[in-house]
Amino acid sequence: MTEQLRDEQWSLIHDLVASDIVVASTSVAQLLGLEPILGNGDTLIEGRLNIPEYQRPYRWRTKHLKHLLNDLEEYFSQTLHENASGHDFYLGSVILHQTRMPGRRKDQLNVIDGQQRLISMALFAYLLGERRLANGISLSSPESQARAHKNLEWLKQQSLPAIDFSRVNITLVVTRREDDAYRFFETQNTGGVRLDGAAILKAHHLRMVPRDEQDTYARRWESWGELSHVLDAVMKSRHWQTLHWRHLSSHRLPVPVREEIVSEFAERTGRGEDIAYRTVNISHSLGQQIQHMASQGYAMRQPINGGANAIHYLDYFQQLRNSVLLSRNDSSLVSFHRFYDSLVIKANGSEFLRRLFDCAVLLYVSQFGHRQLLEAGYWLFRVVFAPRLINEKAVRESSAQSFVKDHPMLDWIAASYTHEVLMETLKNFKYPIANRLDANSVKYKFVRTVQAYFSMSPVEPGDALSDTFDDELKGAIRCQLKALPMSQAAIR
Repeated sequence: MTEQLRDEQWSLIHDLVASDIVVASTSVAQLLGLEPILGNGDTLIEGRLNIPEYQRPYRWRTKHLKHLLNDLEEYFSQTLHENASGHDFYLGSVILHQTRMPGRRKDQLNVIDGQQRLISMALFAYLLGERRLANGISLSSPESQARAHKNLEWLKQQSLPAIDFSRVNITLVVTRREDDAYRFFETQNTGGVRLDGAAILKAHHLRMVPRDEQDTYARRWESWGELSHVLDAVMKSRHWQTLHWRHLSSHRLPVPVREEIVSEFAERTGRGEDIAYRTVNISHSLGQQIQHMASQGYAMRQPINGGANAIHYLDYFQQLRNSVLLSRNDSSLVSFHRFYDSLVIKANGSEFLRRLFDCAVLLYVSQFGHRQLLEAGYWLFRVVFAPRLINEKAVRESSAQSFVKDHPMLDWIAASYTHEVLMETLKNFKYPIANRLDANSVKYKFVRTVQAYFSMSPVEPGDALSDTFDDELKGAIRCQLKALPMSQAAIR
């Protein structure tokens, strides 16, 4: 991680700490070597590291070690050929509770957060002959000892880089009260300092671009603002597919969500050039070939390489989302935005289905452009929001995921060579309707909003939803599209 990124987290921690919490920037060598560490306010941090019995056991497995090993290998192989004054390898933050047990003359530093990384670094130190550092932290839990032994055996079979532990930097947060330690730990895990998926990706990929370009890429990344929505869209597109279906965790589980994002856009990325995969149309005439690229940019499901390729990929879809779904500056998209605001956003069909619709639109535009986006939007709306009519009442987050697994609409978009082929597929989609329609229910309000927008006959309070509703909706969509001027129905 660059010095700039390390300083960003340092600044965040300073904004959260209280006056009785000590913060220090130190190295793994100093911490595991039990050396006195100078914190802010000239406060001395010293004592023996201890893992309290109530802490969870050491559970890092091969995949976690492999990830850390790859990062260390990459960093220390580069530093051999670069100026020794370059930035340190940043391992993240470690939270300690400093206390003194009765009858003891020295303080004890209880590890509240960071034990998985510290124990793993101690294993590296043991195999590299740094026994003093390896003995800096001990394990009392039988489960932790068994896992550490297994990890040690695996590491013995690997080629380890020459790690300079004095250049592995950590941010140390030390409290005198146990409650403060856990308060700070909870703050990190609920939206404070702990890096979310996007921040981890930033650190990972900026490290892989040339050093003299890191500041430029970092500023570009920062200009994007919030990345959660675009990451949600591309994760759905890449995971919700028939060939390699992968479940996505609920947004209510931020830690698994973060792990999935990091796995997809950091661990699974390759090494290579900045490549964009696009569909190319080739016209043959009298022995000549004329090539025409269907659209610019990156393919949503394409393989991604680390560094510039991943950054440009995310930049493309972030800008695409801004221009198509957020900004209202493009006059050619006025009709689409009117539809999007009136139905997708205000009809209250379901937040989870709206996110699915956003994903489908971005996938469509990245493949076909927005020349016929209004028509595509209408038919995608009918398919995406079908669960609102299939279900009698609630549409849960899991409902959207199950619906796409049974009806792979994202595959329909990705596998269609032309807009016309996709429209035919969407029009042929059929689904059962749950007739129950309680007055004042979300479903009732959704149906009335759809009927009003497409000038359909309104359903009255207390009436059941007709079996012919979908046929009426398809007819209304066709009439709406025919009534539009050509410049609005098909625009680039």
